[in-house]
Amino acid sequence: MSSWSKSAFYGGVYTKTQKQENCLSCDIKYECKYRKFAAQLEKFKDLSETGWEKTKYFSKVYNKKLKNHIWKKQEVYLPVLIAVTLLALVFVSKTAFSKTADPTNNLPVEDKYNVKLIGTNFTSQTGKLCSSENEEYQKDLAKSAEAPDANDLKKDVQKIVKNTPMAAMVDPISEKDRTVAAFIVGIAMKESKFGVYSPKLAGRDCYNYWGFKGGGKTVAGGYSCFASPEQAIDAVGGKIEKMVAKGVRTPAQAISWKCGSSCAGHGQANVQKWISDVAINFYKINS
Repeated sequence: MSSWSKSAFYGGVYTKTQKQENCLSCDIKYECKYRKFAAQLEKFKDLSETGWEKTKYFSKVYNKKLKNHIWKKQEVYLPVLIAVTLLALVFVSKTAFSKTADPTNNLPVEDKYNVKLIGTNFTSQTGKLCSSENEEYQKDLAKSAEAPDANDLKKDVQKIVKNTPMAAMVDPISEKDRTVAAFIVGIAMKESKFGVYSPKLAGRDCYNYWGFKGGGKTVAGGYSCFASPEQAIDAVGGKIEKMVAKGVRTPAQAISWKCGSSCAGHGQANVQKWISDVAINFYKINS
């Protein structure tokens, strides 16, 4: 039956009725889809709320566990935190006060400072007083920088041997390596009280404060008799330098000075006493 026949059969209302049914089906179809979508959204909402509650719960639990762990292990973490903080401070200070053209350094740094050194009257053309422009100061600074250890060594030796016969040997001793100088002073104290008890030749001091037997002019007992403090330091210092070159670095390692090739006949107490007495001034100089 054609659409026109159907329209005539139903009183001319078939087409209209059919169209209305299609619209109702369409509305129902989309309403159903909307409800399904709304139901899915509601489901996702419930899941998200449940997940959020579980997240908060586990966050509180693990946060509490972490705090307890850190509290129990604070002897481990606290030094690490302090070390990291100190390293950060060192880095920041080096960057902040660096005089190099570093883009990380935002502080203005001036190469020349308005500083007047005591005892200098030199003024630059710019009106600034600069140590770098004082030639005499630079020369003195260069001299002191050439052998700063020698200057310090001389002061250390002077403190120990002042007011003793060995005070006349401070200068040649200071020219030696610090370890060698420490042995020279340490052994001299043990063997002669810095020259108070030492060999004499016809009433003259032989400058042998170490019980040294190395040939040349000798006195009773085979002890060497030196002509001057410098000659004594050259001879004694030379022997000690050979010992140090072989690895001798402590009084205990230098016991051959007392015993020779063997300490078998010297007694353990005497050997230990020699080491202890030499060490007193050795470590004052070479510590």
